[in-house]
Amino acid sequence: MKTPFVLLLLSLLLMTIFLSEARVLQPNKTQSSLNIKTSQNTQSPVLDMYGKIVRVGVKYYVVPLLQDQGGGLDLASTGSQSCPQSVVQDDPYWWGNTMQFYPVDPKKGVVREWSDLNIEFPDAYTMGCPENNVWTIVGDLSVYDDSHYITAGGEKGNPGSQTLNNWFKIVKTTNAYKLMSCPDVCYYCSYNCRDVGISVEGGQKRLVLSDTPLEINFRKA
Repeated sequence: MKTPFVLLLLSLLLMTIFLSEARVLQPNKTQSSLNIKTSQNTQSPVLDMYGKIVRVGVKYYVVPLLQDQGGGLDLASTGSQSCPQSVVQDDPYWWGNTMQFYPVDPKKGVVREWSDLNIEFPDAYTMGCPENNVWTIVGDLSVYDDSHYITAGGEKGNPGSQTLNNWFKIVKTTNAYKLMSCPDVCYYCSYNCRDVGISVEGGQKRLVLSDTPLEINFRKA
């Protein structure tokens, strides 16, 4: 009579072990969601070259890490453009034009790493030109090539598929920061995440989506 009782105990023990392993293997969706939210909420603030937090709507010069290789950023006419539409890098030791940053989620006025944001030249002189001075990217972001130039003509806000090309991110590098296009404002859109780099054409250094990023710092105007 003892044998069935022992078998019963063994069966219960095996079932307990099986259920315990099943619970361990099952993904914890709630914890995963919390981890994602925690990661988003702990995005580090972008710092300027003096260690101060970069603020929304405040004017900054964007200067390269290696200043002997080029200056700050500005708008200029390139090719057959009659208006200064192309975002370019100035000559070495020139500050370029002032810029402002407008994140999709301002979070108390702080510009944060990996946050989608619009970039604007508030002081660029474009008298008589129809385009505004908000950055945008030329072309279809789902196509991987070297023709995605950065120009004026975007718009601030209104996140979604219609404004996909207007959003940029500031990302920390080993020694400085870089700009990249990797918009999270449209979950169903197709695009390639790429850095913002330099293409030298006709003696001008144009900003373009690239595999080689331009490393930058921020200097408050």
